[in-house]
Amino acid sequence: MAVYETLKNAIAHKRCVRVFAGGRSRDICPQALGKKDGKPRLLAFQYEGGSVSGLAAGGQWRTFFLTDIAAAALIEGAWQTGPSVVAKTEASLDQVECQAR
Repeated sequence: MAVYETLKNAIAHKRCVRVFAGGRSRDICPQALGKKDGKPRLLAFQYEGGSVSGLAAGGQWRTFFLTDIAAAALIEGAWQTGPSVVAKTEASLDQVECQAR
């Protein structure tokens, strides 16, 4: 399954995903797919894995350009999210294609 389809499926069914992006493995709960300035992006809540800037205890919001995600696979885990999901979605995406409900 391609990256986009894996993420879309995870959003629809509120499933956790392990992505490989920026040279690091990251465990995320994808929240929304869409575009920002015409470029496909993902808004996700990262709760485990690597990060250049570090990862806050309990996790934090991340946005990814889809072209930067080399691989994505569904994993077992409890669905997680952070505060202000609506505000984060509005700030991260100009156009929302799908989002977790």
